[in-house]
Amino acid sequence: MRWTQAAIQSIQRGSAQLLDFCFPRRCLLCEQEETLADTDSSLCLPCQQKLVVDSPQCARCAANVGPYVDASVDCVQCRGDRFAFEQVISLGIYQDELRTACLRAKLSSGQPLIRGLVESLETHRRPVLDRWRPDLIIPVPHHWWERLTRRHLSPLTMAEALAARLRCPVRFDLLAKCKSTEKQALLPRSRRWDNMRGAFRIAGGTQFSGASILLVDDVMTSGATAHECSRALKAAGAAHIYVAVLARAQVGR
Repeated sequence: MRWTQAAIQSIQRGSAQLLDFCFPRRCLLCEQEETLADTDSSLCLPCQQKLVVDSPQCARCAANVGPYVDASVDCVQCRGDRFAFEQVISLGIYQDELRTACLRAKLSSGQPLIRGLVESLETHRRPVLDRWRPDLIIPVPHHWWERLTRRHLSPLTMAEALAARLRCPVRFDLLAKCKSTEKQALLPRSRRWDNMRGAFRIAGGTQFSGASILLVDDVMTSGATAHECSRALKAAGAAHIYVAVLARAQVGR
């Protein structure tokens, strides 16, 4: 008996509906049996609406800007910064529900939530991602000691999930953090750039030969980490570096 694709899809939908009826799915963020945004989503619609920023974002650094500000080139958060990357996308500002979600995602049980947040990021920023058309996705790496002492690392899970949704190759071994650094969040802005300088290197002999690379991290504040990663990637021949983060933290200059 030959099964048509339509019949197989119908059976799959029916099975999924039966499972949802017997074992109602819960939103990974609020943990309520809410109506999920769609059949493939793991976050309910109210939570997605709280996470995604409504106000305009800077096209260069993804900082929140006022409604009457032209942020097509830069904004007060990034003006004067010479980033090695070109643009950043994020779900929104690192505050309220999105801050809570990012912190929960760092826990040992946070991988499903990270994938849910990546779903929202890809869904709401898809036009920009389509315009970028990256050849390769690379997560911001951690120092070997951090890899030993943490159960999981958010950027790695993010990169894997985003690569699956974009059907884009992902590599975890081409960019390494070769220097242990102080926690950026504990440093004033004036010290963050020096703290990250020279912290990343490319795997020996790697050449990107004009590739467009999507760099992935969970939160961006000053942009110093993404800049240093991008500098190393460009030194190895990458033509364009774009950055995708879950949240953009804003600090005073």
